[in-house]
Amino acid sequence: MADTLKGKLTEAGNAISEAASKVGNRIAEKAEEVKDWGKQKLNQASNRVDEAAEKAKNADEEARVDEQEKAKDCGRCG
Repeated sequence: MADTLKGKLTEAGNAISEAASKVGNRIAEKAEEVKDWGKQKLNQASNRVDEAAEKAKNADEEARVDEQEKAKDCGRCG
């Protein structure tokens, strides 16, 4: 421990600087976690949109094929 006022102030300044660095590092880590979480949620939402679009496309194709089959069958009836 420092014996002089200057030494004590230097030690206090160093301790504050070290604590501020730790806080800054912790904030940076959490910010990275938040960024990764946001990317993950965006990817999940994008995947759900793609899946819904694919389902709609498939349903449309099935309806189109069904209509074509009905039109063929109806032509045979007459």
